[in-house]
Amino acid sequence: MKRLIPYFFLMIMTVGNATTFTVTNTNDTGSGSLRNALQMAAQTPGPHTIVFNIPASDPNYNAATGIWLISPGSPFDYIIQDNVTIDGATQTANQGDTNPYGPEIVIDGNNHTIDYCFSVVNASNVVIKGFNIRNFLYGINVYGASATNSLITGNYIGTDETGSAAAGNYIGIEIISGANYAQIGGSTTAERNVISGNLHIGLRLLDVNYCTVKGNFVGVDRTGTAALGNVDGVSLEGSVKFCTIGGTTPGERNIISGNVAYGLPVFGVGAEGNVIMGNYIGTDVTGTAAIPNTYGVLFDDGSFNNILGGNTNDEKNILSGNSGYCVFIYNMGTNSNVVKGNYIGTDVNGTTALPNAVGIVIDGAAYNNTIDNNIISGNLQQGIHIHITGCDNNVITKNKIGVDVNENPLGNGSDGIRISQGPKHSIIGGTPADANIIANNGGNGVYILSPNDDNHLISYNSIYNNTGLGIDLYPAGVNPNDTGDSDFGANQEMNYPIIDSVVFNTATGETTISGTIDTQNPETVTIQIYKAIPGVSGYGQGAEYLSSVSPDASGNWTDTLTGLSATDYLTTLAIDQNNNTSEFSLAQNATNNPNLPASVQDNPHSIKFIVYPNPTGGALVVLGNDIQNIKIVNVNGQTVKDFKPAALKTKINISKETKGLYFVKILTSNEMLIKKIVLE
Repeated sequence: MKRLIPYFFLMIMTVGNATTFTVTNTNDTGSGSLRNALQMAAQTPGPHTIVFNIPASDPNYNAATGIWLISPGSPFDYIIQDNVTIDGATQTANQGDTNPYGPEIVIDGNNHTIDYCFSVVNASNVVIKGFNIRNFLYGINVYGASATNSLITGNYIGTDETGSAAAGNYIGIEIISGANYAQIGGSTTAERNVISGNLHIGLRLLDVNYCTVKGNFVGVDRTGTAALGNVDGVSLEGSVKFCTIGGTTPGERNIISGNVAYGLPVFGVGAEGNVIMGNYIGTDVTGTAAIPNTYGVLFDDGSFNNILGGNTNDEKNILSGNSGYCVFIYNMGTNSNVVKGNYIGTDVNGTTALPNAVGIVIDGAAYNNTIDNNIISGNLQQGIHIHITGCDNNVITKNKIGVDVNENPLGNGSDGIRISQGPKHSIIGGTPADANIIANNGGNGVYILSPNDDNHLISYNSIYNNTGLGIDLYPAGVNPNDTGDSDFGANQEMNYPIIDSVVFNTATGETTISGTIDTQNPETVTIQIYKAIPGVSGYGQGAEYLSSVSPDASGNWTDTLTGLSATDYLTTLAIDQNNNTSEFSLAQNATNNPNLPASVQDNPHSIKFIVYPNPTGGALVVLGNDIQNIKIVNVNGQTVKDFKPAALKTKINISKETKGLYFVKILTSNEMLIKKIVLE
């Protein structure tokens, strides 16, 4: 009996401490102050609720702005008890919506002289909502392995009371050191935090697991239509695992835009398994106008196995409008991250360009990352750029690069995909199911830029209407085949196949294509055949994969295709046993002269002309009648000479041009004729 009595009274005391403390003034200390309420809540176990009912007669009420200003002279006491709710929104309920632009309770850190506003230390189930917290070093700090299940909603962190001007903390919110399962924001407008204007990081998650960030405005004003940047928006650091940024409903969407450096950096060897979905990063709240971060999303310093996007339409991020790289996968050890299902460089409808400078950059020896099923279009420079030695084994599949959601033209300004300075073993396509569309880009479809870029597989893709070549291996322009394929360079400068004949059988509707490949061990090579859209050079861009065939030991190959017409152009590429992929071959069809480039018109040539000598050292003669115009075009489609001839015989000097392959385009009264020449 003596043991039971103390236990009975302890139970009563615990139940009796479920207390509501009411803040009735803006004083820094004393009865009715916020500091006093926090001290009382710290003394006994909760649950406790701190509510606000400060009258308009309080000396720190500003009738013009409708706010009550609390200015602590030192940091508030730590929140150390579980189940404490600090509810600034109760001021609105008790005194009316005096500030229609945001919270009524403003807590100011006096120009960063106070370390923190609220600091939760190893206390679980703490709720902080409905405040404007500004000018502290740290607005809200949640710390410790026992500080689980925190909820932070409905606050303005780093702005003024209207959410339209900066009043930054150094760091707005930080959840650190094992404070797992925190939720920042929510699915409704009332739960949204505006985390903007902070001098360093808006929201920092460091060494925590299973946190959720949803429905917030980070780096923009309260309307989501103007920049109010932090330096970095939402920063996931260190051993941060299995956190979710965003969600699959509009209410869970974060707007992470307008930040000075990174919108959303994820970095650290332990940064693993985080999912970023359903957000707008670099745009306004409508997803149709740019509010740039410099960089959109960064994976860095060994972060791995994170997902940006997802398998469903609701999981896609709009990653557009950023002034630098939109998605930046960087640094040694950063691997196995997946960028999937996003719009990168377009508006929310996927039909209008909202460009980043570059869509996706993989750099600094990041490896084994996957870029899958995104729209990567409308960007100012490259769609994807993989750069520097060690950036190996990255996979690019099922993307639309240079077209919109309906496959209408929406090209990137430069190459669709560029690989440079030493990466190896990329896969671009790889199977019919994994094929990319790479079209309408202002440079090449795929550009392997440097001599030591090898073993890149480029297969099954639909590549067409790019300004440069479909596939261009360094050096720039069409590389002539060499005897025995004995040279070295980008993709080992793999020789492309030669199409010897294309024959269309009108009785059966079959097309027989045959040719040769000059390379070592040709029987180990795969020849892929595509329906072509010839470029200005006449060399194909493989718009539609048709078939694969293996040459014999002499390099001869043939295949019979159905479903084509006599006028359909065909082109080929070669892939060796190490996945080095060639450029596309000169395109041919069953009706054109195989000795002329494929871009010569299909109709019989009624006008005869001669171009000589070929090769030339610079002096060139064009002989023919009814010639209206002559252009000399380089392999990049650039016109280097353009003039009208005055006689049947026209002399041209191109000795000052760069040595290599050129095309003489001759316009007559009824057709365009093209002749390939070599300047030696």
